[in-house]
Amino acid sequence: MKELFDAGLFDAELALEQAGGNEALARDLLQMLLSDLAAERATIAATFRQVQEEGADITPLWDAVHKLYGATAYLGVPGLRKAAKAFEDDIKQDRRARFAQRFEQLDAEIEKLQEAGPELLRRAW
Repeated sequence: MKELFDAGLFDAELALEQAGGNEALARDLLQMLLSDLAAERATIAATFRQVQEEGADITPLWDAVHKLYGATAYLGVPGLRKAAKAFEDDIKQDRRARFAQRFEQLDAEIEKLQEAGPELLRRAW
């Protein structure tokens, strides 16, 4: 299961650093993210579908992606953080032509983290 740590999915060292060296806190933060991830994913998917309409307000999509991006600041999840940041940047610049690609990238990172999450929490850091 070392590949979970090597694949850019999870960086235990960064997670511990962000939590001030407190492993219990780092694990709690990861657990909170994992607990909220399904709802965050659903919100982002719904708002993404809404902005597909011509002239649709992109603010709700930015809000949802920005919230997830903010949550990643305190965790060692570089792949998810990078995907959220790229999507957030394209939303800020209203680069709608890139939204579908960014959504797919973000959704894939969320799915990988959801699948690996239980193992990440069981594993020694």
